[in-house]
Amino acid sequence: MAKSVKKKGSTKVSKVLTSPFSIYWSRINYLILALGIILSVLGYYFLSIKPWNSTSSLYLGPVILILVYLVFFPLSILFRKKESSPGQEPK
Repeated sequence: MAKSVKKKGSTKVSKVLTSPFSIYWSRINYLILALGIILSVLGYYFLSIKPWNSTSSLYLGPVILILVYLVFFPLSILFRKKESSPGQEPK
């Protein structure tokens, strides 16, 4: 008599795709990025103020944009909270 063969049930493994930024970015990174975007819009607004030789168009707008592009955007990408080492107790 032939042995009955049991078929193994196929198990479906669903893979959840997570954002690669969730590993590195926290809430503070998104807040710094949002602040940088708001400040860059403000800087471009100051550049567009008439007359072209006003103080805000010549000095304030470019300074804000330089600050945003050299400080806020890189800070939002590179900022990471310090994790406490296992030997230290939280304060």
